[in-house]
Amino acid sequence: MIRHRFNYWSCGRLADWIRGVKKPMALGMDEWEVWREETKSKNPFRFWVAEKFLNSVQNFLMLPSDLWDSVSAYHRNRFVTKTHFLKTGLEPGAYHELDDRILNGLFNELKDFVEVELAWMHGYGNKDYRFRKGRCREAGLGHLEWASGLKYDELVGKEDPKFGNPTPQAESAVVIRDLYRWWTETRPARPEPMDASGWSEDYEKKTPRRDSFNKLRKIERAYDKEDEKMLIKLIKIRKHLWT
Repeated sequence: MIRHRFNYWSCGRLADWIRGVKKPMALGMDEWEVWREETKSKNPFRFWVAEKFLNSVQNFLMLPSDLWDSVSAYHRNRFVTKTHFLKTGLEPGAYHELDDRILNGLFNELKDFVEVELAWMHGYGNKDYRFRKGRCREAGLGHLEWASGLKYDELVGKEDPKFGNPTPQAESAVVIRDLYRWWTETRPARPEPMDASGWSEDYEKKTPRRDSFNKLRKIERAYDKEDEKMLIKLIKIRKHLWT
């Protein structure tokens, strides 16, 4: 689900009045194209004024502040948030295999996406949420809770087959929330394989048993399979990880 929020003047009340049609808050990529074509066909000149002329005036008047914003954004992205590389969260100085770097890098970024980006968009400045170092788990989950409840009701008429159904944004929010909870709650709570299999106890007693070793390998394979399943789900949802 794509929101129009960059060209603010073409999204305001004045633009709606000039256009003669209220601009939707959010639509899918294909749906935006259909909306543009249908709206433009009704009155090409009014559509041009609302969508093109207003944005051109805005771009001219806002040029100095836009340049400053670009410089500030570069500095923030380059030296603060460092969005040009993945942060694994793994112990510095220790050697980590590539598979661990991939798993931790991708899911740690998902964690930041929820607790920082979605959280900021949903509740920054809201006294109900407490941000620590720009991060708030509750606000991020709050956004996903809101997004998961979105339906087509405000976008289509009751006669449309999509009416009452969840939007693509709602469906993706459910998956993102499940992946986030798995990474931050379920996976850290998994029992240590060596302890769960009894291999640690056997090792301490110096009485290794084949059944405990086989159980250890079985648990490790199950954990690897679960990690792989979740990684695949994360890769499939990656196009929805934007703000």
